[in-house]
Amino acid sequence: MPALTELPAAARVYSFFVFKVPEPLLRLICFTFAICFFSASTCAAESGEVRPTPSPVTDVVVLRTALNAQHPFRTNYRLMEWNQQRGRWLVPDLGYYDDGYGGHQLWFGGGGAELIHGPLLVWTEELYANQAAGKNTHNERMFWFWTVFDMKLRRNLTAQIVGYPTLPLNHSQDWGLDIDRTKVEWAFKPGWKIGPGYAATTFCDKSVWESRPLLTVTHTTGIHTYELWVERIEAGAQVQLRYMLVRDEKR
Repeated sequence: MPALTELPAAARVYSFFVFKVPEPLLRLICFTFAICFFSASTCAAESGEVRPTPSPVTDVVVLRTALNAQHPFRTNYRLMEWNQQRGRWLVPDLGYYDDGYGGHQLWFGGGGAELIHGPLLVWTEELYANQAAGKNTHNERMFWFWTVFDMKLRRNLTAQIVGYPTLPLNHSQDWGLDIDRTKVEWAFKPGWKIGPGYAATTFCDKSVWESRPLLTVTHTTGIHTYELWVERIEAGAQVQLRYMLVRDEKR
């Protein structure tokens, strides 16, 4: 296997200043960066470098929470997020997450872009920097590479895949991989969709894969989208409530 000195300079610096990272994973990260950069450059070239008018600004607000579906009936998490979309660019993107009671908090910020925007596929990539806070944390810091694929399979059938690896920035945080959601939805009437889904979490230092199959119902009305998830978790089941507001700014 090639020596660590043969890796790109950025990867060597990260490995030296944080901690020794497995070399195959570093190569995968560098390859992913190269693919994303090439895709973004290609999209920019195809869309033209000069726009006759500024891109419209769209505000997106996301609110989410989850509740145990059995005793004890407690809140499992809360999330608040706001971002702005300018054409194909998503920046800024700021948010807050906690365990429902503030003991484990996560503050995050970042941005990204739509690398592909077609009639059948929209591919979005974002990079988030995260900082943990609260009495139940150990000052964890990490990067997320947030990947979203929105697909139109048929006239009334859509699919979405959202996943992200966790890249630690200190020793308190572990390497991880999350499937935030993967779902297939059928639009059975205007404004209403229903379908099965799947979510999962794993950490590289543990041989545990936490699967969470789910059923989702989505209702869209104007600028508002409401989602109801019934999801199986290790402790039994939980109900997720997800809300999204998408509104164009007036000029």
